[in-house]
Amino acid sequence: MFTSLFASLLGAAMLSGCGAGDSAPNSAVTPKVTLDLKACRVKGVDSEVKCATLDVFENREARQGRKIALNIVVLPASARVKENDPIFLFAGGPGQAATDLAQQALQLLGGLNDKRDIVLIDQRGTGKSNLLNCKLPDDDAPGMSDPVQRNALITKFSSECRDELAKKADLTQYTTTIAMADYEDVRVALGAEKINMFGVSYGSRSSMEYLRRYPQHVRSVVIDAVVSPSMALAMDFASDAGAAYEKMLADCDADIACKKSFPNLRADVDALLQKLATAPVKAPVTNGVTGLSKEIEISRDSVLGAIFSSLYVPELAAVLPQSLAKAKQGDYTPLFAQNALFGDSMEDSVAYGMRLSVMCAEDVPRYNAADIASQATRAPFGRLFVDQMAVSCAVWPKGKLAADFNAPVKSAAPVLILSGALDPVTPPAHAEVVKQSLSNALHLIAPNAGHGVASRGCAPKLIKKFFETASVAGLGGECLKKLPRPMFYEPLREKTQAEKSGEKK
Repeated sequence: MFTSLFASLLGAAMLSGCGAGDSAPNSAVTPKVTLDLKACRVKGVDSEVKCATLDVFENREARQGRKIALNIVVLPASARVKENDPIFLFAGGPGQAATDLAQQALQLLGGLNDKRDIVLIDQRGTGKSNLLNCKLPDDDAPGMSDPVQRNALITKFSSECRDELAKKADLTQYTTTIAMADYEDVRVALGAEKINMFGVSYGSRSSMEYLRRYPQHVRSVVIDAVVSPSMALAMDFASDAGAAYEKMLADCDADIACKKSFPNLRADVDALLQKLATAPVKAPVTNGVTGLSKEIEISRDSVLGAIFSSLYVPELAAVLPQSLAKAKQGDYTPLFAQNALFGDSMEDSVAYGMRLSVMCAEDVPRYNAADIASQATRAPFGRLFVDQMAVSCAVWPKGKLAADFNAPVKSAAPVLILSGALDPVTPPAHAEVVKQSLSNALHLIAPNAGHGVASRGCAPKLIKKFFETASVAGLGGECLKKLPRPMFYEPLREKTQAEKSGEKK
């Protein structure tokens, strides 16, 4: 499948802190129920797990009308005697279903699963918890290459998506705070006095919001690729992704082999982008999975979208110089093939409607005209990200937020924070903002990691030790600094006569 530009651009927790109180809309009411956990099977997990649903009111404030059956999967601890503080996984996105991550959860947290249950909850609007999704347009839809026409198409698509989903949901009831009240109901229904939390990307925002509202029920927290409460998603993408892009170019220049293979990389990419800004081109692109070739219209923005998604993963960023050089020569298949590795999975796994219900309430209202205008100067991405979100949210219903939603989360709970220095959307600076109000937090940075550190190198061992002890004492990040940046791809070439002569000697 040829990934949509939409998808590539959408890539995009007891002491102090505020209680639920009046400032937390739709706060939880403790349910007088327990979960009816039954044996089941889930994709990617060989052993039997436990599944259940928990009905919650869609409108938690009114406590009447439509209910949502929250989909819950518990990866049960293997020990006969287990700890009564499970690990809750907070999925990313926003829009990702936690139960889709069962296999990854076991790979990352399996060492903890002998004594602790791992709890996966499809946040309302994702997975099987009243999924709010719409099929995204393809890149080759007429008008997608022209920014003005694309905005009109986004408006049309978002309006149609809104109208379709409104048949089964009040789209104002899917904000993070409301969803965390659902999670509190699940905790109570499980009979767990405290929980441990693991959140990546948007999952760091949701876990921090849970910590804000229910601090007395949190034992420990790991957050990775951190979205700070003060961060308006997409507003900083141009500068953060631009910095990651500049780092890729600088690293290529500093690498002897990369510099030799691509001596004019920056100038070549600038020329390519300028050419496409003047006149998009139609070119065949071959799908790496099916082998089928299809002619699509290539624009400056679609190339930037492919660059952006590749920067998330250092292994993909290491191939960018070669892919961009090929694109400069008119062969766009390598660039869009690696983009598909990221973008297609985004489109398949992220609920677009839920994403808009979150971002249109929590992020876009904080955009202002001056901030949007300033994006134009942030090369090379400019206003690409904020324009799409602003246009979509102009027609999307917006939920209410608590007055303190964007305020720092204050807590003395132990928190382990992980960041990748090459992250194009949540670099370490955002995590530092969060850390300032956490009195018992440790921030570890992996210099050569991108968006998400938890699965890399020694990080799983650090996470295991932290969750076992609920303490940052004795944890060090030196092993994360040893993670190498993936080597830049060096294209095969014929050896020169001088090189052949040197080998003979």
